Amino acid sequence: MVAPAGFVILGRGAATGTRRRRPVEDQMEVVHDHVLPPKSGYALELGQGQHLRITDLEGKQVVDVAVFNADNHGEKLSTSNSRTRYVPEPGAEYVPRDRLTEGDTLMSTLCRPMMTIVRDTPEPKGVHDVHNRMCNRFLFESHGVGPRDGCHEIISRAVEPYGIGPEDIPDTMDVFMNYHHDCERGRWVIGEPVSKPGDYIELRAEINCLVGLSNCPEDVLTDCNAKHCTPMKVEVFGP
Repeated sequence: MVAPAGFVILGRGAATGTRRRRPVEDQMEVVHDHVLPPKSGYALELGQGQHLRITDLEGKQVVDVAVFNADNHGEKLSTSNSRTRYVPEPGAEYVPRDRLTEGDTLMSTLCRPMMTIVRDTPEPKGVHDVHNRMCNRFLFESHGVGPRDGCHEIISRAVEPYGIGPEDIPDTMDVFMNYHHDCERGRWVIGEPVSKPGDYIELRAEINCLVGLSNCPEDVLTDCNAKHCTPMKVEVFGP
């Protein structure tokens, strides 16, 4: 399988580069790492139990994350199920959530756990968008700042070699996107991310996952990336 220009594909369990240890208590190795340039895409597979870490190298940058079942691409991330169909503690009250953070699970369209957030270092925690549709060419062109590709086109190209079409891209988890609701004005607000240099989110794969990433290119309409797109680091930990 050949990746399109500007994209990298990592097979499940594949190791590239030099393996190195994480902190002793984790006893997991870095099996792959890659710096994701601004406005670029990436596709990789994770085996069950492997961890994906996304690090904001310079601060205030968003990465859109699409997740598919690597063994059945028709099953994919559902952000609405992730907010509302989580597995509760015994006897717990049902409370639909508006944000996800450490301990929360990304659920599939079939209400199955796909990935669990094990670390979320920015403060406050949970500042990620799980409501909004990713940016795309239509958004930019309809506001007079196109033509330019958005996260939808970037992710679509990244996962195209896997036989996934643009129409099959699910709503993404937009890591570090500061997207919140203004109840008084009845509108959503996009602010600058709260992530600082070195902040990261880390997710554990609960099934074999195919992950499509877009290092968000939006720097003209909102404060999504503080109007300055920067690189991000992607690492895979595991056996």
